[in-house]
Amino acid sequence: MLKSYAWRPTKKRGIEPTAMSSLRYGYYWPDTTALGPGHRFVLWMQGCRRRCFRCASPELMPLDKGQSMSVAEMANLVCADPATEGLTISGGEPLLQCTAVTDLIETVREKRPALNVILFTGYLLEDLKSDEAQRLLRGVDLLIDGEYEDDLNDDKGLRGSSNQRLHFLTDRLIPWREQLLHGARRREIHMMGQHETITIGIAPRRTSNGIK
Repeated sequence: MLKSYAWRPTKKRGIEPTAMSSLRYGYYWPDTTALGPGHRFVLWMQGCRRRCFRCASPELMPLDKGQSMSVAEMANLVCADPATEGLTISGGEPLLQCTAVTDLIETVREKRPALNVILFTGYLLEDLKSDEAQRLLRGVDLLIDGEYEDDLNDDKGLRGSSNQRLHFLTDRLIPWREQLLHGARRREIHMMGQHETITIGIAPRRTSNGIK
């Protein structure tokens, strides 16, 4: 969802993972080409303690909202379509559910070893030193880290603002490196039910006259 939001960011460091047998998520979409190479399943996790100015998805901030699904059920959804080439996990802040997200990635890897995984987080790679975080990173091919900074949104690549970094943790997505770092963004609009739409993609840069 692309919405304007007026809260200012607060700075938090250090992971606060919660062991969960299920995932609390905002929504998912089974097939998009706007959040990474190829046809991807994208999952938006529910809950974030950051308050980034003009957050693209403020509805995902509350920790007690969203929906719940077991890791096994979500993994089945991710792997259901043989045309799916990758999994993108965003939020919210996925690392607030570090154990459940790790379990999901590992389960997906067991079912579909060829799928690549992209994960967005507001934390910095340097913060992810715990055993739990390291276990998570072992299943991630591309980590996009750092808080969103609205005044650094340059409309380039698969990140919201230029301070965010793309860490290629494996070589699976290296062939798309230039596109992911500097390429034009894509956005898709889909119907969710009869009266609601979902906009998938990285939020565009805003100007004094609104969205560019």
